[in-house]
Amino acid sequence: MKSELIYTQPIWLIPLCIAVGIAYAWLFYSGENNRSKRVNRILAAIRAILVALICFLLINPLLRSNSTKTIKPLMVLGIDNSSSIRNLGQSALDELKNQLSEFRESLDGSDFDLEIRNLDGEKLGNLDSLRFDRKKSDLGSFFRKVNEEFEGQNLRKVVFLSDGIANSGLSPLNKTYPFEIDVVGVGDTTIKKDLILKGLTANKLAYLGNSFPVEAEISARLYAGQSTVVLIKHENEVLARQNVAFSGNDDFKVIQFTIPAQNIGKQRFQVEILPLSGEYSTRNNQRDIIVDIVDGKEKILLLSQSPHPDVKALRAIMEKNELFEVKVKSVAFDDASEIISTDFDILVLHQLPALNNDYNAVVSRVLAKMKPTFFIIGNQSNLSVFNGMQEVLSVSSQSNKSDKVTASFNAGFNRYQIENDIQSVVSSLPPLTTPFGEYRKFPGSDVIILQKVGNLTTERPLLALNTNVNRKSAVLAGEGIWQWRMEEFFMNDEQVAIDDVILKTLQLISVKEDKEKLRVYPTQDVFDIDESTVFQTEIYNDLFEKIYPGSVTLQLSGSSDYQKTFNYEVAENNSTFEISDLPAGVYSYNAQAVVLGKNESSSGQFVVRDVDLEFLNTTADFDFLRTLAANSNGQFYTSNELDLLAENIGNESLSVKLISTEDLREIINLRWLLPLLILLAAIEWAYRKYLGGY
Repeated sequence: MKSELIYTQPIWLIPLCIAVGIAYAWLFYSGENNRSKRVNRILAAIRAILVALICFLLINPLLRSNSTKTIKPLMVLGIDNSSSIRNLGQSALDELKNQLSEFRESLDGSDFDLEIRNLDGEKLGNLDSLRFDRKKSDLGSFFRKVNEEFEGQNLRKVVFLSDGIANSGLSPLNKTYPFEIDVVGVGDTTIKKDLILKGLTANKLAYLGNSFPVEAEISARLYAGQSTVVLIKHENEVLARQNVAFSGNDDFKVIQFTIPAQNIGKQRFQVEILPLSGEYSTRNNQRDIIVDIVDGKEKILLLSQSPHPDVKALRAIMEKNELFEVKVKSVAFDDASEIISTDFDILVLHQLPALNNDYNAVVSRVLAKMKPTFFIIGNQSNLSVFNGMQEVLSVSSQSNKSDKVTASFNAGFNRYQIENDIQSVVSSLPPLTTPFGEYRKFPGSDVIILQKVGNLTTERPLLALNTNVNRKSAVLAGEGIWQWRMEEFFMNDEQVAIDDVILKTLQLISVKEDKEKLRVYPTQDVFDIDESTVFQTEIYNDLFEKIYPGSVTLQLSGSSDYQKTFNYEVAENNSTFEISDLPAGVYSYNAQAVVLGKNESSSGQFVVRDVDLEFLNTTADFDFLRTLAANSNGQFYTSNELDLLAENIGNESLSVKLISTEDLREIINLRWLLPLLILLAAIEWAYRKYLGGY
């Protein structure tokens, strides 16, 4: 570390400080005393140094320190722990683990640090604990996590062991990475006789009485000249069938069906290819689809003052929910009578009421329908009129005064669940433009997101709602969410976080009022077969305040004559109940409890699906792995060449990374200065006392 003093005052003050110290010592010790000259000079010198140091500190010098940190090269060993690797067989897996252990040992004492991670990015300390049981392979997500976690560190190389089967997420070939990728290929590349139901496409939502399309993508390997039958079943009843013939040994067919929507609720349909002789595996011959059959959509009127990027963003967000039908109108361009006559279930007002009062009569007419309303405030909003139109927030702001704020989630909000990763993404997005002024929430309002100015989280709401009034409403007190969506796509190649918050807010204000005192519901509509099914339970008194404890009986029924009853207790710190190992299917539940002496019940349905993407394709793709390595100037190896890989890595000259930092601080903040001053004063005082002075 290299340090130097920086002076904020004229440098000629330093000799003056020394002179003051000497003069003070001379005045104090120049008189008659009974001490020897030698002792007197020592004490005078201590006093001079002490006073000179204090004077020196008063001119506020700065200390600039330059330090250099050495970071060793880093290598990550990534292991594809998906279940398709198990096709090697147990003995081959054991041998692979031994080879990996020897590979790691051969790198001990090298010039770099080694990190071992699985596909989820989890650190592996012991290779014996490695389980090849992941039901999907998202290779792109692995490299994105590695790139983010080790950003700014000296990551020079990633060694990635995989069979090259990617069946989820974005391909890593679409990105460039600042590190070299060496790939170790494992698995069997031999093409086997197999029928594969590769893809299945259907609407997630269908309407009762209509028909909906189902499209099945079928791959046939080494079955030229043969044919089979594709079936669609519902509750073991065959709804449709089609014959399909294959003309080549690597054939691909797309089969289309039209299925009637006959029953309301979540319905499970099974698409199955009848097997042919000699198939390598029949596990990839069938897949399930879940279709939610409803009676109709909720209509949303998105009304804006004028065109704005936020309007397009809001429309895109709302159209993600297939239960929403969105109409966009502008008070500046569309006919007022047409807007007023539009039928809707939810109203979204963007920068309305407006500063231009000519439009506010139309706004008042649509608000008079008392439908759930979502207000978005902007620079063109008339805040004084807005304050009288809703009961969520009151905003007092000087005209043309705005602020730039980011999001900070309210830890006390629990009306719906916001995942930690969504909170993290939204909190890191760029600022919105909000009115600068005083914010006051109405009684009964819940704040979802608070405004954050710089590093300071304020008490001003950014997103709030109130469902305790005649017209349920929400308010987003800022404009610029189109930038949020663009930034999130730039960061994560997806637009999920803010969309999730907006959609859940709309759903919450649009939900019909529920006066039931027992509410039991699954935390998701669809669970994967390897997940626990989680139920949330709420019990209310006559004032609709949550009460504890409570005893609940849950009756569960599903396909294949599944019937089971569970009993559990609800406490203030534990209101969930989990069920594991449910087979795939559509389930109905009925919960019962005695609440304040009366029998109460709650019912619904959910789906458990068996999705094992790893069995859709079992042939290793070494061409994909070779391309991945070549794109980053890396090399491709087989699992039998791990010794060669270790040797090549050992021969590489990997340079360390030097990071220089500069620190500038006031010298008075150095911790050792105060003890030094006290020590000098104490030595002088103690010596004088010892000699009989004062």
